[in-house]
Amino acid sequence: MDFVLLIHGDEMLWDAFSESERTRMAEAHRQFGTAMVMAGVKVKYGAGLTRSREGKLVRPDGPAVAGPYAVGREQIGGIWIIEVKSAEEAEAWARKMPYAPGDIVEVRPCDPTA
Repeated sequence: MDFVLLIHGDEMLWDAFSESERTRMAEAHRQFGTAMVMAGVKVKYGAGLTRSREGKLVRPDGPAVAGPYAVGREQIGGIWIIEVKSAEEAEAWARKMPYAPGDIVEVRPCDPTA
């Protein structure tokens, strides 16, 4: 079963990180991805996302609007799509993920019919 692990965080905190802190976090995520693969998890995709201000919100009935989109400061900063046997296993991997201060991870099953 496929699950998406969406990393929500405060972009202002991330922007305050030093370059070495950002590099350390990126390396921690690479190691996390390797650990999942070594444990037999099928990692279908993993990526950090650019800042929300670099994206656009597109609606079918209007112009594209520049981000950020959320009312609060939390934005989606990264994504992993993994194939595991259960929601519990996906949640267990989400708990092992490297977290920046204040981050939370949303675990959601992917719809196989889409």
